Amino acid sequence: MPDPSRINLNDILREERKSKLIPLENDFYDRASKQIRELEDEKRKIEDNYGTKYAIIEADLKTSREALEGIIHRRTTKIIKEARYNAEISSLHSPSRSKEKQDIDSMTQEERRLYERLLGLLTEYRTELLEKIFSKKEKKTASLPKDTEEEVFSDDKKDISKEYIVVRLLKDIPTFAGADGRNYTLAKEEVAVLSAINATALINRNAAIQISVKRRSS
Repeated sequence: MPDPSRINLNDILREERKSKLIPLENDFYDRASKQIRELEDEKRKIEDNYGTKYAIIEADLKTSREALEGIIHRRTTKIIKEARYNAEISSLHSPSRSKEKQDIDSMTQEERRLYERLLGLLTEYRTELLEKIFSKKEKKTASLPKDTEEEVFSDDKKDISKEYIVVRLLKDIPTFAGADGRNYTLAKEEVAVLSAINATALINRNAAIQISVKRRSS
């Protein structure tokens, strides 16, 4: 009769082949490690290394090790992908907190530590890189009234469309740190001039639409 406390690593690996991170108990890796050690101990106690029982345990041990390695590989890949995604949207404070919490709740204690370290590292890297890229650019931004959305003028006649994009918001956006170093709080139907990287992110998420810019002839 199967031991009800025994973890079926093959079943978990089968589920991990799906895209979603399946929930695991906090002590999953401790229990899996203990299970493998017990098989190793049982194998060592068998005197007949050519008997049927020895062969069965050896095969079970090999399968368990391979399944656990597969689980670690697949789950680590998903965690890296999740950390990278959340690092990219963190600057926009996108409303994905419920999904993020659900993903974290599916992780073990070791995986949570990995995720938090990756998220912090990727967010720091992304912030530093964007600051480096935009540090020498003109930090100029303005919110435009709706009736002036068709024209944007610059006193020095510089074509700001190369660095900034004019957008109209399709939804309220909570305060976020822009790539130009400024903080923004945007409301639905508001027209604003944003750095190209932030504007593009909002447009790609259907949170804003780009507005054509016309220059006034001198």
